[in-house]
Amino acid sequence: MTASKTINWGIMGPGVIARKMARALALIPEAKLVAAASKTPGRAQAFAEEYGVEQALTYEEIVRSPEIDIIYVATTHNFHYENARLALAHGKHVLMEKPFTVNAAEARELVELAKKKNRFLMEAMWVRYLPSIRRLKQEVGSGVIGALKQLKVNFGGFVKPWYEGRLKDPDLAGGVTLDIKIYPISFVCNLLQELPSEIKSMSRFSDRGVDELANYLFRFPSGAFANISTSFNLKMINRAEIYGSEGYIEFPNFMDGEAFTIYKHGGSNDDQETIEVTEPNHENGFIYQAQEVVRCLQSGKTESDIMPLAETVGLMRVMDKMRHEWGFKYPFEK
Repeated sequence: MTASKTINWGIMGPGVIARKMARALALIPEAKLVAAASKTPGRAQAFAEEYGVEQALTYEEIVRSPEIDIIYVATTHNFHYENARLALAHGKHVLMEKPFTVNAAEARELVELAKKKNRFLMEAMWVRYLPSIRRLKQEVGSGVIGALKQLKVNFGGFVKPWYEGRLKDPDLAGGVTLDIKIYPISFVCNLLQELPSEIKSMSRFSDRGVDELANYLFRFPSGAFANISTSFNLKMINRAEIYGSEGYIEFPNFMDGEAFTIYKHGGSNDDQETIEVTEPNHENGFIYQAQEVVRCLQSGKTESDIMPLAETVGLMRVMDKMRHEWGFKYPFEK
């Protein structure tokens, strides 16, 4: 594709998340949403009318459409692998809503298929592309707080009504780990630029049999530790604390916040300097990941350097390891 070519998008699964993506795509001159598809009669048509989309299609129709360059898979977790495989098999590029798949085996198969077809594939970890998160990674990488030693992240709250059916249903691959905890897991791995070498975790299950409260302890090859706590039915103070040998960083509302504070102590118990950092984000944070997809496609890339496929598969392995510790499989898993 050339740098001047408009990237035509299709969406599979016109739900809540798809609506946010549709609004983001409308803000990008080089992107155009041309089709929406659903397995439920009428949903794609209603979505198309709401967002001025030209075509309301079935899944088979959208993957066969010659107009569409890339498909955003926004279906429930249990269908991610199936839907992305269908799109890749028909030569479409794919942006996959997080979590990428249900397990690492599915993720590896999709990556192999994308490479075989020479198609672009990326996990829609939208938080990673935010200016505030990229600024945080830049500050940490500069050594402003020295070598990273410990990260602590809390992320949880009572599930919103429009997500409740999906999040609490084991048949839809519900549970806090795949749906919510993927964010802080990805967050700490992004800052450390490595995957954990040791994993210890515990979980409490809901009356429907999915993990509703979980705690994880990671040790990384660099020697750093990370403690993560999450829940979908417990109000938490959503924040990240990042401790280094020369200082520490506090980041309230780390998911989409715009401000964090750097404290420099120089290896003592007394803070010597405080730096307030503010990096504004667009109100629709999905715009940045969509822009990254457009940039990659226009330059002929098949994966993003910001969210590389090897890391996506690695993150799925991390969550597989934790679920194995709990003896937890979804009803449809082999």
